Amino acid sequence: MQYFEVVLENGHMGAGNSYAAKRYLKGSDMISVISKVRSLPRIKKRHTIEAVNSIRPITREEYIKGKLVELKNPHLFRVWGGYRCPICGERFRDIFSFRRHVEKYGAHLLMQVK
Repeated sequence: MQYFEVVLENGHMGAGNSYAAKRYLKGSDMISVISKVRSLPRIKKRHTIEAVNSIRPITREEYIKGKLVELKNPHLFRVWGGYRCPICGERFRDIFSFRRHVEKYGAHLLMQVK
């Protein structure tokens, strides 16, 4: 399993408007990671490869640290009707229960780095 840092074009802000967001994914190769990108929420031009601005392989430690940063931004995991945990897939209706849930993963991931 390899780890990748992917810079994506996120949107739903209107035509021509977007922002770049770093996501940290794992997969067997770059092609499998690009196919995973299509299922992520808030991706602009999801049906094409144009959503991916850059992709680069990283180490496991960089991946874990990046995931911790990702978990602090609940906007990345907002889906219709609430929030979806990127680790277990569980759905939450409000941001407070979502944050409480991902905090336990943050502590667990930190222990893996050390």
